[in-house]
Amino acid sequence: KSGVVCRIFCCPGSRAKCAYALKTCIRSLEFYNEFFGVPYPLPKLDMIAIPDFAAGAMENWGLVTYREVALLCDEKTVGASQKQRICSVIAHELAHQWFGNLVTMGWWDDLWLNEGFANWMQTFASDKLHPEWNIWETYVGMEQQRALQLDALRSSHPIQVPIKHAEEVEEVFDAISYCKGGSVVRMIYAVLGEEKFQEGLQVYFKRHSYGNTETTDLWKAWSEVSGKDIGTMMRSWTEQMGFPVLKVLTDPLETPGTDEVEVEQKWFLADGSVEAGDEKKTWMVPILIAGSKRKAAVTFFDAGSTARISCGGCNAEGEKWLKFNHGQHIPIRVQYPPSMLARFAADLQSMLPEDRIGLLSDTFALCKAGAMDPIELVKLLKGFDTEANDKVWSELSSVLDGLGKIVRQGLDDAVATAYVSFCAKIFGAAFAKVGWDTKEGDSDNEKKLRSTLIGSVAKYCYKDAAVAAEAKKRFQAFIAAPNDSSVLSADIRGAVLSIVMKAEGTDAVFDQLVAAHDIVTDGAVKINIYAAIGDAPTLALKKRALDWTLSENVRSQDLIYIPASMAVGGREGAEAVFGWIQSEYGQIYGRLGTTSMMLFSSVVRISGAGFVTTDKAKEVEAFWKSRELYKMIQKALSQVIEGIMSNAGFAGRMQTSEAARPGAWA
Repeated sequence: KSGVVCRIFCCPGSRAKCAYALKTCIRSLEFYNEFFGVPYPLPKLDMIAIPDFAAGAMENWGLVTYREVALLCDEKTVGASQKQRICSVIAHELAHQWFGNLVTMGWWDDLWLNEGFANWMQTFASDKLHPEWNIWETYVGMEQQRALQLDALRSSHPIQVPIKHAEEVEEVFDAISYCKGGSVVRMIYAVLGEEKFQEGLQVYFKRHSYGNTETTDLWKAWSEVSGKDIGTMMRSWTEQMGFPVLKVLTDPLETPGTDEVEVEQKWFLADGSVEAGDEKKTWMVPILIAGSKRKAAVTFFDAGSTARISCGGCNAEGEKWLKFNHGQHIPIRVQYPPSMLARFAADLQSMLPEDRIGLLSDTFALCKAGAMDPIELVKLLKGFDTEANDKVWSELSSVLDGLGKIVRQGLDDAVATAYVSFCAKIFGAAFAKVGWDTKEGDSDNEKKLRSTLIGSVAKYCYKDAAVAAEAKKRFQAFIAAPNDSSVLSADIRGAVLSIVMKAEGTDAVFDQLVAAHDIVTDGAVKINIYAAIGDAPTLALKKRALDWTLSENVRSQDLIYIPASMAVGGREGAEAVFGWIQSEYGQIYGRLGTTSMMLFSSVVRISGAGFVTTDKAKEVEAFWKSRELYKMIQKALSQVIEGIMSNAGFAGRMQTSEAARPGAWA
């Protein structure tokens, strides 16, 4: 509409895969022109798909670069998840044309002004373009959880982090700058509402176009248009690391005659540790409360350790439950007394999907930190037997995978067997309802549900004879024509390949996957193949898979996929990957470290991803400390070690819980 020329460049043979990205580019640009109130100022906007590209995408002004898999797709056969991912990545990079290019941060201390805002904006814009996706539910389960998981470590860092040397910059391109940054923007939006939020942005862009800014410049614009002191509210969120857990001390539905509930806040840490001075950290927390029938106006828990907060009528007669952080707009954890948890479990489907996701993730995190007995999580999980939302199932899968790592490595075999049977039962029953095949009229969300469920079936049901036989039939059709996207639906392709690899675990299957890899032209298919090869069940095949990873057949940008899949597949996989990193360190660094330390930091994280013991934490730490580049990966390593130690503590606590009995999983 504005006359800007939009184009996509790709390698020969991929032109037909550009249509969806081009439409998304045009629609996003038109939306941003209107929403930001300052039109895109260049005469053209080009996007280019690059076969081997270290970053996922880069927002060069007027010429945005992408990995092929982040831009190109066949709109008729693309999987629902990849389709949404392409839309989000484009929306993210185009948001940077304003946040980053038109207005640029003054120094790297305020990197989050670029990345945090674009992280939020990619979801906001995608939701406007495709409201049928309900993509904010995805944000709560993925982006917000990534932020909370990393920021619950003592080795985290503030959103605004002082940068003194250039080599420090790449270390802050992480889930804090992106995902926590995006989460606090979402919090501001919830407090201001769309009208004042947009008005403040337009003031900011008009005032600072072609200039440099600091975080306070954005706070000033929003404060001016809203009359609210945004700077004071946000200082505790951007200038100190971490976030609070709100502990609800009284059940407002059991205290008739009062409209108040007693709440305390304290710094939440993943390992539940307490050190002198921790109590001094507090946050100014927006409070969003809702009951099963009504919701309250936004109030604030000012910086302090305890408060009595009005329920805003949400504890009136007839309410079935009362939930803090309604809609999961605030990046916090909430701990409830058992009576409130029981009410949630009895009526889960009356809650928003975002709230069901938040309740699951909070309960798991609190159990892991020792603030709750793990048996409470088991009880809650059993209340999701009628769940039908794809994003909630994704969170269920994430929680059970995290729990499974502890159960399988930290508890008796009998408990691990009972746990796997529990998972196989719930995922198998849910998958039976949706089936293997896409039905005519299936929405993208229904396709994602099928994809999520079969992904868990691949983890817990691959030994089932009927599952393995059906997967093998579809696997053979794929192997016969790996470039024919109509043969095997993209939504189930990755799971089908993994089921066959796990169920059979033969050199023949490995060879078939490698042969398919060498002729397929779609990057998304290659990623599915890497994940399946990473699921190789025997030590011999694991070694073969890791050796092949360093062959010339695998592009540097893709080197990380096989070890990432293998490291989280169990103790043997974690040991194999760590051993491979030690023995092949020179080659791995030569392929990745000399190209991108951001990519190489992923190797550091993968090296300890599957471990749950203090001994392994010491081994991983000792290895990386012996490397010359230690100072460049020090922050990533400290986070890896703290994560392993947190898992070790959780494993110890699990052993004394009722959840450590096989009968608890019946």
